[in-house]
Amino acid sequence: MKLGQRILLFYFLILGLLGWFVLDLVFDRVKPLVRQSAEETLVDAANLLAEMVAVEAKDGVVVVTPQLREALNRYAGRTPDADIWGMKKVAIHTHVYITSPEGIVLFDSRGRDEGQDFSLWNDVYLTLQGRYGARTTRTDPADPSTSVMYVAAPIRHEGQLIGVISLGKPGLSLSPFVDRAERALLLYGGGVLLLCLLLGGVLAFWLSRRVNLLRDYAEAVASGERVAPPQLKGKDEIQALAESVTAMRRRLEDRARLEDNVTLLTHEMKSPLAAIRGAGEILADEVRDPALQRFTENVVHESVRLSDLLDRLLAMARLEKLESLPAQRAPVAVARLVVDWQASRYALLAEKSVSVAVEDQVINVEPETFQLALFNLLDNALRFAEPNSVIRVHGDGHQLRVENRGPVIPDYALSRVTERFYSLPAPGQEKSSGLGLAMVQEIVQLHGGELVVENTGAGVAVTLKLAPSERSE
Repeated sequence: MKLGQRILLFYFLILGLLGWFVLDLVFDRVKPLVRQSAEETLVDAANLLAEMVAVEAKDGVVVVTPQLREALNRYAGRTPDADIWGMKKVAIHTHVYITSPEGIVLFDSRGRDEGQDFSLWNDVYLTLQGRYGARTTRTDPADPSTSVMYVAAPIRHEGQLIGVISLGKPGLSLSPFVDRAERALLLYGGGVLLLCLLLGGVLAFWLSRRVNLLRDYAEAVASGERVAPPQLKGKDEIQALAESVTAMRRRLEDRARLEDNVTLLTHEMKSPLAAIRGAGEILADEVRDPALQRFTENVVHESVRLSDLLDRLLAMARLEKLESLPAQRAPVAVARLVVDWQASRYALLAEKSVSVAVEDQVINVEPETFQLALFNLLDNALRFAEPNSVIRVHGDGHQLRVENRGPVIPDYALSRVTERFYSLPAPGQEKSSGLGLAMVQEIVQLHGGELVVENTGAGVAVTLKLAPSERSE
């Protein structure tokens, strides 16, 4: 699934859940709010009619005079023909009845319950006790749509309760208003949801287009094309990412150009150096003059140094181009590699009377690059080791430590010894190329580990901390 589609889907899910929650909450409140509004109106009307009925009272007794009865009946039979916010009201749905202080019905606008005892109905019962009286009753207990809401008001004469008047409002008369409110909510809610969805689609398209432009640019750069960076309007994270990709491309191009030049230079210099070395060795065999012999020996020595430097530069260039290890890790016996190194450095070890103490251990590494790292570490340790000292090699399956006894590294140089071409002078020796520890650093990073260089008081210790491999072969 594309990024724009994922953004749109995620946005729609959040919006849909939020809309459903809000609409569900509002729908749950629509009916109660309409009923509360209707109840408040009934309270006003009941109290108004109670005062009108109280005017007809005689000797503290409610009297339903023919005029009052006729007026209430005319009220029940009116046709208001009212347009209430688009809803037509053509009949009075309010049910009115009046009871005595004992709860006996004295008047019923429907003409069915006069003489009945309503003293136990909540609207009458609570009002007669001086409390707010209201009830909701279904005419058909099995049908919720037949519920009628009643609100009562006390009829008082000179402060004395002389009866109760109650007004009933059928639920069916409120249903059109509830239905219209729900339809309006659905309409507006659906419209808002659709509008938000369209806006989300526009946003997803906008983001997707910017990301696609950046992706196309990165793919073009990766394929070696020289393309201009995308022109993205607005200062946001995507624009910053485009600028970072452009800067990275330029740095990588500069680095690749430098590496290619170094590789070309080293290859081109190999043959002339070999010729110079061969000529120097021939001259050394033929020349008998001591001054000329020193000259020819120097030519051979320097050509060997240059050849070694070129080999290290090529190895460094190959390492820097690697994005991952060239092969799977495997168990490697450190002691065997140390023996191979001793055999290749026999003359130097004998010249300084330096020995090597190595623990018999196996470490999980990529064999070829690890051998290069170990040989460089041992070369560096031998270069700075004191005569008649011991180089110690020990560790475990994920760590290797090489220690030598000799001069310590100055504090200012500790953080720089792994930089390319940075080296410190060793007593009685020429300055090195400064590539040994830099190569070790690259190899350790390829293994996902870290290189730690520290002083031990009597010398220097270099530790290779390698990340554990998920699988070894």
